[in-house]
Amino acid sequence: MNLEKRQPARSRWQIGPRWVELLVVSVLTIATGYFTGRVSEKNYQADSPQPTATVTVRATETVTATPEASATPTTLEGQGEGGSGSLDGENPEPADSSSARPAQSFLSDLSSVTYTGDYGPSPVLMLGVNYPKSVRLGCDSSSNDSVTYDVSSYKRLKATLGIPSDARNAIGSVAAIKVFDSSGRQIADAVQFRSSDTADLSVDISGQDQIRITCALVKSGDPNRSATTGGLGDAVLTS
Repeated sequence: MNLEKRQPARSRWQIGPRWVELLVVSVLTIATGYFTGRVSEKNYQADSPQPTATVTVRATETVTATPEASATPTTLEGQGEGGSGSLDGENPEPADSSSARPAQSFLSDLSSVTYTGDYGPSPVLMLGVNYPKSVRLGCDSSSNDSVTYDVSSYKRLKATLGIPSDARNAIGSVAAIKVFDSSGRQIADAVQFRSSDTADLSVDISGQDQIRITCALVKSGDPNRSATTGGLGDAVLTS
């Protein structure tokens, strides 16, 4: 009888002592589980629905309309249909100043053509009444004080005549206003007035280009004086 102890046959995969084999198997098992979990996690992430970002783009277009320039007809000076301009070297005809005048004008707002003596636009107070649009005119015994106006296109001259309350030699004096045309012809009767009373002046001046107004001292309140002042209260030209 052969009692000789036999050693167990070595496995073809034996790589060392038994405890080494067990350690290797354990490491392989752990590694396999780790990598298997990572692959499953990746597959899960790949299979999971991913959020989708929606981007809305709004396009704004600004359109600027540019109006087309319109052609404006140009008329050369001195030319054109019905044109009244002048060519170079020619003097244009003067415009009719009367066509642009208002329906009425106060003498105090107009420039005089000429005057002599004591004259000037100024408010006057006569018998307690104020006349803001008035003219003062000197009145002497020789009728030297006068004023001339352009009255083209007007038909009537109207005013309230009197001696202003602040005039010298007013008390007791009597004066008279006369109106003449450009040829020196008197076109209305003289209108007298005094410090204690006023008088209305209304003269037809139709067709007149210029009129000349004079004031004469008819009677002096002071024997030592030969002049006073007349007031044409709110004197106005009307069409």
